[in-house]
Amino acid sequence: MKRVIDLICEKEKITHFTPHYFRHTFVTIQLSNNIPISTVAALVGDTPETIYKTYAHSFEKDEIQASNLMDEIVSLDSFEKDKE
Repeated sequence: MKRVIDLICEKEKITHFTPHYFRHTFVTIQLSNNIPISTVAALVGDTPETIYKTYAHSFEKDEIQASNLMDEIVSLDSFEKDKE
């Protein structure tokens, strides 16, 4: 597989690309689709701890979204109470 990727990269003048990027992309997509960390870890042969450490940036985005959602809920709740 690496040889095929190297040939494609050479033809397209892409530098610094390895098959590992496919793994990273796969894990990131799975996590962004709310697949459990333990499942993703099993699929790629890692531990959940390693997945969490390596892909913490994915979780930060989710935490921001969750925080924003809570802000919206609290704001709506306050708005409803003000209307009463």
